[in-house]
Amino acid sequence: MLAALPIPKQIVMDSRPQVESNGWLDFFDPQAALDQVINHIETLPGSRAERHTMRAYLSSLADYCRFLGARVLHFTEENYTFQWDSMAMPTKANTADYIGHCKRNNLSSSTIVRYMAAVRHFLRALEEQEVYLQSSSDFFFIQTAQRQLRLAATVKNPPPDRTSNRPALEQHGTRLSLIQVNTLFSSFEAEISTLAGKRDLALLYLGITSGLRAAELARLKLSNITEGKDCFEVKVRGKRSNHDPIGIDREAHALIMQFVNGWNETLVDDDPRRITLDLPIFQSLLKGSHIADDHNPRLGLSARAVLQIVERRTSDALGSSITAHDMRRTCAYLMRSYGYEWDQIRAQLRHRSIGTTEKYVGREQNLSRALLSNNVSFTIPHDARLPIGGAA
Repeated sequence: MLAALPIPKQIVMDSRPQVESNGWLDFFDPQAALDQVINHIETLPGSRAERHTMRAYLSSLADYCRFLGARVLHFTEENYTFQWDSMAMPTKANTADYIGHCKRNNLSSSTIVRYMAAVRHFLRALEEQEVYLQSSSDFFFIQTAQRQLRLAATVKNPPPDRTSNRPALEQHGTRLSLIQVNTLFSSFEAEISTLAGKRDLALLYLGITSGLRAAELARLKLSNITEGKDCFEVKVRGKRSNHDPIGIDREAHALIMQFVNGWNETLVDDDPRRITLDLPIFQSLLKGSHIADDHNPRLGLSARAVLQIVERRTSDALGSSITAHDMRRTCAYLMRSYGYEWDQIRAQLRHRSIGTTEKYVGREQNLSRALLSNNVSFTIPHDARLPIGGAA
């Protein structure tokens, strides 16, 4: 009888793990784990208003489960269908493989960290499920499977793509100088009589002087603004459902009211498009500063529309654009530059602690103070020096 020939090892270009017939689905219920993750997200503050976290988690879990062999169909935004029968059991090894797969697909480390936040919730939900033995021989498999799920949830995130000891404020985005900010505001001189000019100046001035995020600016209503003892105060739902008040100056309030009054003056008193106390302040406009006949003021501007306005206005005024979040960075940068105390900056940015503010903003650094030539004299050939303004 001829001995069976060994089967040559096949080189598989697709790095996805192959499904093992280990019967793990007889004991663990990935759909129940997914439902548990969804229920957790639904309990987060603000989940009813913004669905970004839900969409991000579902997208991340869909990518991970597809990698492990599940068939995932995506129809619209939060509408997914997961078919689990072809999915390999998550393990430490294939979860590490998934991270490697993401890196090979040129995802940044910060993006992978966000993906893994959802994956870890899912793995913990699986590992914590009550598992019932079907026979005494199942005990060893279940113990091993639970250990693998626990280890998979602890797989380390990839290291950052770049490291720095400088604060986040200086590592990301753009910060405008005071001269640039004033140049930006002055650029509205020719169109301050138009609704678009009034709206965009109020939006930019408020964003830069208050540090409000794009989503917070988009949802801001007149009812969120009150006149306090020392200045006007804004209480608008922020990140992690933070409702701490921040101060805005009278100029910001005046610019807001100039836009609101200008908007309402173009409409009759009973027009449903008028901006009232409980409607978003910043509204969309047609070209030529016209209000659409079918405009719905309850929608207001989206955070993306705020970004587009900021990018366009700064590009026109300064020659290069900034993002909406760069207005917040500029606020923090100017406060640091002009000597505000840490607690004042913390309050304006609505951070939970001064430690968070110090980590984000950091202290201004003057690199010239550490130049060796400040205190040490060096002798170099005179002809080696380039003339001022000379080319290398």
